[in-house]
Amino acid sequence: MKKGIIIILIAVMLGGGFAYYLFNNIVVKEKDTDKTMVNAFQVGAFTSYDNAVRVAERDNGIVVKDEDIFRVYVAILYDKEAVNKLGDYYNKIGLNYYLRPIYVSNSFIEEIKDNEELLKVSSTETYVTINSDVLSKYEEML
Repeated sequence: MKKGIIIILIAVMLGGGFAYYLFNNIVVKEKDTDKTMVNAFQVGAFTSYDNAVRVAERDNGIVVKDEDIFRVYVAILYDKEAVNKLGDYYNKIGLNYYLRPIYVSNSFIEEIKDNEELLKVSSTETYVTINSDVLSKYEEML
């Protein structure tokens, strides 16, 4: 009887110790505190790289490989006002997009803040240039 209780206690202690180790060293460390969610204006997701490139060239975007899918982003913004302004513009010109949440480093957000401020005060003729600059910074980050 005592032997059975001792075996059960050892098993519970080992299981608890293993669970504690996994939680503190694997689950908690998956959360990266240097990452922040931004909005990517996605205009397509393709299994074919050639199709993705065609759409990216047509819409002034970039192709980003995400596992086995090629996604086409035409803008990446953090500031809500800039997101709304660009979204209104894309709706006006009839560009179908999906706001995809992606995670980027806080340093990337600092790099694009000036671009977002420019976007908020500029006319629609400069949107492509501003977005191209942000997208090139994103590609450098990858």
